[in-house]
Amino acid sequence: MGISRVIPQSEYKRAAWKNGLGHTDEIAIYPEGADLRAGNFLWRLSSARIERASPFSVFPHHDRTLVILKGAGVVLTHDFEGEEERVELPPLTPYEFPGDVASRCDLTSGGVTDLSVFVRKAEVEAVTDVAQVSGGDVHRWVPAGRWNFAFVAQGCCEAIHRGETRTLREGDTLLVELNEALSDGQSIDLRAVDADARVVFVSLQG
Repeated sequence: MGISRVIPQSEYKRAAWKNGLGHTDEIAIYPEGADLRAGNFLWRLSSARIERASPFSVFPHHDRTLVILKGAGVVLTHDFEGEEERVELPPLTPYEFPGDVASRCDLTSGGVTDLSVFVRKAEVEAVTDVAQVSGGDVHRWVPAGRWNFAFVAQGCCEAIHRGETRTLREGDTLLVELNEALSDGQSIDLRAVDADARVVFVSLQG
């Protein structure tokens, strides 16, 4: 197992959206110190609150994955060289789309909170999944990327590995960096505290 640490929600860095119409809470970015507006990052993980319909910022060199964490969902409209495509995105359903396409977000019913994953085109691959973690059962997470994240969207979890237990509260993120693939049988065990939890798993390879 490589470097692993909890990034509490209190440590996220707030910054203005690229288009200036809202703000985003940056969870992690690589390389460290890269800038959202400059676009000089390999990947970025962030969360934002969307209170009204608005266009998304365009990221010419990146692709995106969006997960609605709270709220009824959104409708995304993409403009592919004059041809529009509308996609209804319900909560807790990862959706991938190119960052260099003009896109607009309309709210289904009231504001939403999202999780966004940005990766540089042709240099990083992202796999995003959402799982329910129950208090009575163990969810075995096997990080498989160079960088791996477990973001607690709902509830509270304990992450257990080699006898060490770390608590992840709602909104916190567990980061696991791997220098090499895990050996057979290795995993991080997640167990919900009290009620069931929902966790977003993000694996980045590049």
